[in-house]
Amino acid sequence: MRCLRSGARSGDYGEQMKRLVLGILGAVLGLVGIGLMGAGVVLIAMFGTDGQARIPIGSVTSEIGRAVVVTDFEISADAPLPVEEDWFDVRLEVTGNEPLFVGVAPKEDSLNYLQGAPYELVTGIDSTSDTVNQTTIPGDRVPEAPSQQPFWVDQASGQDVTVAWPVSDAETTLVVMNEDASRGVDGEVSVLATVTWAATAAIGMAIAGLVLVGVAIWVLVLAFRAGAGESTPQFPPAA
Repeated sequence: MRCLRSGARSGDYGEQMKRLVLGILGAVLGLVGIGLMGAGVVLIAMFGTDGQARIPIGSVTSEIGRAVVVTDFEISADAPLPVEEDWFDVRLEVTGNEPLFVGVAPKEDSLNYLQGAPYELVTGIDSTSDTVNQTTIPGDRVPEAPSQQPFWVDQASGQDVTVAWPVSDAETTLVVMNEDASRGVDGEVSVLATVTWAATAAIGMAIAGLVLVGVAIWVLVLAFRAGAGESTPQFPPAA
């Protein structure tokens, strides 16, 4: 009789451990799956199905200057994790009420071009607090037509234009002017970041998360059945 009770207790303990392990495994798989699905949704919300995110940066204005030069606006490839430049297609969008000239150029070239002309030098833009750190550079020279200069890495003209921005650590400047280099410049700058792998990664995470949730449900069902299959041993009445 003692051997029967000992064997029954050992069987009950094994079933309980099995149920516990399956329950923990199912819960962990479910949480990981839900996390992956959530991350996929966040990526889609940020970058959409085309992998592009539009991030407003702020205003660039000058009442009396002939240009606004944004320096130290750096999108760096230096990161704790390996980053390949071909993962990103970064462009700057500039909109204005009047036709604008927008150019991207090395810092030295753009400042040499504007030497002697009045302009605003922007050294920092904080889009979270809508503040701009800028210095007024005085002058009286009228610069030559910006569109005719050879040093621009990329340039565009109009009321709503975009220019390519290098993903690198090089000193690059954004120059915003009126097309005729006249005084008074006003524009809104936004970053258009296209992450080529965002849509694929989002879909992959959503599918993987869905599969893990399905596996988690199956494991939890096994755990429930393991518990339901337990039977209370029947012992003969004591004599």
